[in-house]
Amino acid sequence: MSKTYSITFNTTTSKMKTIKSIAVAILLTIAGTTISNAQVSTNTGKTPHGGIIQNSGDYKIEMVERENNISFYVLDAKGKTVSNKKITGSAVFEFFNKTKATNPVSLDTNNSLLVQVPKASIYAYCTITLLVNGKTISSKFRNSQVSEQDINHGHQH
Repeated sequence: MSKTYSITFNTTTSKMKTIKSIAVAILLTIAGTTISNAQVSTNTGKTPHGGIIQNSGDYKIEMVERENNISFYVLDAKGKTVSNKKITGSAVFEFFNKTKATNPVSLDTNNSLLVQVPKASIYAYCTITLLVNGKTISSKFRNSQVSEQDINHGHQH
């Protein structure tokens, strides 16, 4: 005499988990792309001060790296340097070991904003946040003096 066994799978639960997983993957992909574009939206054409330009709201921010400091310039939509007279802000430096240091922005000549680079370590990223005419603008710049491999690996060789 043979016995018949019946196995029932709850396919609705399995399908819902699959749909949720796909939806989460799509959202993460979209969010990652949006964040990446915001961080690396640079203008590769000729820049007014020889630096790297990123869009930030109604403005653009140009970063010019030097050995011990960084100059930032706020540019209008047409690429002209905005007066630094009423601009305040700070820069957050992210290091390879995931620690951070914040330095204030000071006014410098030619409408530039000067930030001292922390001497303790070589930074991976610098995020500048400024208050310009009542609006907060911000951009994250990668340290062009270190390689992407150094940043991904966690230290510089």
